[in-house]
Amino acid sequence: MVRRRSTRLSTLGLALALLLPPGMATADQDGHGRAAESRRGPALQALAEQVVADPNPNPGAFLLARRHGSGDRFGAAGVAGRSAGTPMAPDLRFRSGSVTKTFTATVVLQLVAERRLRLDDTVQSLLPDQVHSDNALSGAPVTVRQLLNHTSGLYDYLDGLLPHFRSLDQYWPRDQLIGIGLARPRYFPVPGTRFRYSNTNYLLLDLIVERITDRDLRTNLERRVFAPLGLRDTSYPLARTTIDGAHVHGYADVSPLLPDAPDRTRFDVTAFSPSEAGASGALVTTASDVARFYRALLGGRLLPPDLLRRMLTDTVPATGSAPPAVAYGLGVYVYATDCGRAYGHGGQTLGYLTYALNSRDGRDQLVAHTNWNSFGGTGIDKDFWAAFQEGYCAVPTGPTPRK
Repeated sequence: MVRRRSTRLSTLGLALALLLPPGMATADQDGHGRAAESRRGPALQALAEQVVADPNPNPGAFLLARRHGSGDRFGAAGVAGRSAGTPMAPDLRFRSGSVTKTFTATVVLQLVAERRLRLDDTVQSLLPDQVHSDNALSGAPVTVRQLLNHTSGLYDYLDGLLPHFRSLDQYWPRDQLIGIGLARPRYFPVPGTRFRYSNTNYLLLDLIVERITDRDLRTNLERRVFAPLGLRDTSYPLARTTIDGAHVHGYADVSPLLPDAPDRTRFDVTAFSPSEAGASGALVTTASDVARFYRALLGGRLLPPDLLRRMLTDTVPATGSAPPAVAYGLGVYVYATDCGRAYGHGGQTLGYLTYALNSRDGRDQLVAHTNWNSFGGTGIDKDFWAAFQEGYCAVPTGPTPRK
């Protein structure tokens, strides 16, 4: 379940090279065409071990960091699967939750760049069939920009989901989720006046992308992001409750959902249906793919400079968000860290917790995830928060290049 806070594509060879914009690296290279390097870093390892130490509930933790564009370093501790005792390790897939929002926002802004959409277009004009006299779209117009930066005021469908819950693997149609979000009054009547995180915003963006391109969001993500960047371990599943390939199992306290479940405080929720999150949080990926995506985005390989600048600087104060988040742009959080501003997103979904922090140029990065996240967003231990913040600023992962 996506919280408020916060395909396996085959190797394409020459065909992929032809798809890449000039100067773009292939999947196995960094931005300078060098083979990617990843090895264990002692400081990151210590932080990962801290996250899984008793009495913390996290079965496993993983941190991936890069400094000054040098090779990746990682720390991995605990287990990715309790029943088999599978150790946490690099290249394991996991559910990334709301990190998905930056991917969705990138597709939306690409359509803006193509002049097929404008940030000031209204939802009411783009989706007239969604406007009814008895729902939230009958009020003041809501723009694409306000969906992207969570200033629409629209009710978050997740707040009203529990009465509709039947089983972990149930399929949630997008129309049902949007209907739940629009059936309740807005959090505030005048859009654009303040920030209020709502997953309903990104389901409406999903529908807008589909209407404009005549293709679903999955196809747009695969053609516009996954394939050009070589994100071979990233997928956007909706109907499938299983995760292909080697992956991390997610665990949660499901007492409010399944009070009679055995071991309900650390129940395996890996098969929780991603349709519940959709464009707001259904992405399955790996830490290295998340890092590669943000390097490409911040390096200007997915958006023209003016729209990338808007994405990062057209911000509103992120009222109610957990620190270090201080502002929200167009699908991107702005974080205040001890070593300056960072950009990225957090992702909380049932059983998984993920954070991605990046410098403005994408040369400094940290992706951290753990495989315990409780229903209702409770119980996020302080050690994980401390680890991902400290990991971004304080871990020496490589020499600083000479000026």
